[in-house]
Amino acid sequence: MSMGNDTTWVGKKPLRRIGGMSDALSIAADLGFSVSPPPSQEELQNVSSTTGENGDDLIKVLRELTAVQRKIADLQVELQGRKDDKNVAHLTHVSEMEKKIETLSRITTILKDVIQNKDRIIARLQQPYSLDCIPVEAEFQKQFSELLMKAASDYGALTASVADFQWSQNFKESPSVWGEMLRPIPVALASCTRFFEAMSAMRESFATLQNLRVGNSNSSLPTTPPIDSSLRVAHDSACITPPPWRTE
Repeated sequence: MSMGNDTTWVGKKPLRRIGGMSDALSIAADLGFSVSPPPSQEELQNVSSTTGENGDDLIKVLRELTAVQRKIADLQVELQGRKDDKNVAHLTHVSEMEKKIETLSRITTILKDVIQNKDRIIARLQQPYSLDCIPVEAEFQKQFSELLMKAASDYGALTASVADFQWSQNFKESPSVWGEMLRPIPVALASCTRFFEAMSAMRESFATLQNLRVGNSNSSLPTTPPIDSSLRVAHDSACITPPPWRTE
């Protein structure tokens, strides 16, 4: 409804029915409002045809959109599948499968050999180690084992000697360098000798003290006559004090 300038229905009052829509329209006309007339049959047909065309276009667009969405979903699935194939391509490649087949074949062959030679392997493991590589009669197994142990020690010494010989061959320094390297050796040997002598003297002193303590604590032995204190101090000091170090 619009105000008074619209004269479409001015002067035309609809049939008045109390309480109906026509009554309301009549009152509106009396107040100066105008009411648009109902659409004609042609307008209704035009509107329905236009709406039908728009609806067909909308349905067509929706169908195309659905088809595009389906294609996008298919592409996403294919892309994910290709990504998965790329991630496991190094595992499913023909060369990798051939390597796995070869490895399995070798393992199968080894297992077959182990199963077939089970008794022989058990018997070999139960024998001494010397019989694993060299057949030896039972009565000589002990001597052969001792011989192998000696040979192992001799081999170790021989290896060390060979290493020393190789080092001496590779040492190409001048005699002056040899002198510098050998000069500290006599001093070190002299120090070791003095230290050994001091340790020997200390051991003898401790042994003497132990003997004196045992002699004093043993009451069953006869007591010796007392001696002069100066002589006793000299005697004790002679027993306790180690001999002086020899100087070179």
